[in-house]
Amino acid sequence: MSEHEVDPPATGSSEVDFDHEELRVFWDLARFHARLNTMPGYFGPTALESVPPPGWAYGDTAGESDAFVAQVLADDGGSTTAPLEDYAGDLPQTGSLSILCDGAGVPRALLEVTHVATSGDEVVESFRVVHRS
Repeated sequence: MSEHEVDPPATGSSEVDFDHEELRVFWDLARFHARLNTMPGYFGPTALESVPPPGWAYGDTAGESDAFVAQVLADDGGSTTAPLEDYAGDLPQTGSLSILCDGAGVPRALLEVTHVATSGDEVVESFRVVHRS
């Protein structure tokens, strides 16, 4: 797994180059359609409005990433499993958001973590689709 400028989750990550402008544009649309920007304008921009959540792709190849995206979109959610040591003590929090990208790095879905569980030395993270492109 390689490190990208955005923080992929500890699960498998393909060698994808993320286009930060494309992530920002997707985030602008996703937060509007998911009604995540309901704070009155006089409060000014919030962190949720200003900074997109991390983008990530699952799998070791573009084909695996594309297949995973197709399954997540078909089921309106899914889960991943990864070794506990990959998280370096920083487990995902229920309610946190991320942007799932396909094998080409194109944002395809805004995901929300719905459940996190540890089983022995593994972490199971479940999520739902909040918005899809």
